[in-house]
Amino acid sequence: MSWSPTRPFGSAGSRNERLAIAIAVGAMGTLGFSVTSPILPDLAEAFGVSRGDIGLVQAAVSIPGILFSALIGYFADRFGRRRVVLTALTIFSIFGVGGFFARTFWGLVAMRFCQGIGTSGILGLGIVLIGDAFEGRARTRAMGINITGVTLMSMTGPIISGQLALGGTFRPFLIFLIGVPLLAWATRMPSDPRREAVAPPFGHLVDALRGMKVSGRLRDYLGLLGTTLVAVFILHGLGLTVSPLFLDLEFGVPVDVRGFIVASFQFGTILVALQVGRILARIGGRKMMTIAFAMMAVGSGVAALAAAPWHIALGLGIAGFGFGMFVPVAQSFASLVGTDQYRGLTVLMWVTVVRIAQVIGPQVGSRMTDGAGPRWAFGLAALAMGVIALAWIPLRRRINRGVAGRALTTE
Repeated sequence: MSWSPTRPFGSAGSRNERLAIAIAVGAMGTLGFSVTSPILPDLAEAFGVSRGDIGLVQAAVSIPGILFSALIGYFADRFGRRRVVLTALTIFSIFGVGGFFARTFWGLVAMRFCQGIGTSGILGLGIVLIGDAFEGRARTRAMGINITGVTLMSMTGPIISGQLALGGTFRPFLIFLIGVPLLAWATRMPSDPRREAVAPPFGHLVDALRGMKVSGRLRDYLGLLGTTLVAVFILHGLGLTVSPLFLDLEFGVPVDVRGFIVASFQFGTILVALQVGRILARIGGRKMMTIAFAMMAVGSGVAALAAAPWHIALGLGIAGFGFGMFVPVAQSFASLVGTDQYRGLTVLMWVTVVRIAQVIGPQVGSRMTDGAGPRWAFGLAALAMGVIALAWIPLRRRINRGVAGRALTTE
């Protein structure tokens, strides 16, 4: 094994190890959201702010994604994936641990915002790394494995956080210390191949959009961005923000138990994500997407009508099952339409929409909980996803009528 200042641990030789690194990088990014979820009511009490305001702690880590994700994708296309991933991991870990030392509301929000700059890179670039290494249905299967690993970390994050919080509200932020060994492992990523010259940011975007239009995939890509906005709103606005507030307000569930119930969403996602390649091959992308939207609608409806804490867990699990069908296909398609030259940009544009939903969701969810109550939030989500499940195929056909658009596919 050769050694150099930038490769003290050598280089990953197998595609499986490169996949494992990509999954670990993305999984680390999910902790930025899941660790704080069960302690939101306790943070509100510690800082003396309302439950409506505390949603900003969740949203702050996502705001940089709106501002910087597409630019980070451009940097990955221009300067290479490895350099950008290592930089993003460093930023994420340092400011994540910084949350442990924050003792004012706005101090914590500032730490979370800075951490979000790193999050903008590591979540999206994990997907890009998989898109670089796999093709066709193998890519979709790899995305399913990726979402399983990422979701497993997202599921265990609230559980670990809830247990650590028993010894102090701010202790869960120490979880981000695991970024140190992960950064060492990530240095084993192979060097990026020599790429063609990349145009300035705006020109790179125009070229990417032109390529999607020529291939007939631009409308599907734009539609995917819209449905992603709604689906991620349900996860972060309702699953990770409204659920713990709901459990505390109406059922008095303690913080350590809240973590297990919130994790039901991720458990449902894991159950299906490993099988997503097989499901896709059997029923096709369109039918699978419709089922995914319908399950998110049903799960949200079950949570809205909850008469006991376990009903919320059941609803989150059903919604998570649908989410686990949707996300691997969405990620694979976002990776496919960009080709090797524009993949960083097209994937990170998708991530930008994810970040928008992660900012809007906690704010809207916590405000609705403060005003109308948590049941209304889940009820409106069920209505929105139900409409999407029924209308997306007819609407797509109408938009593409008379246009030689290519069918939604992940090869």
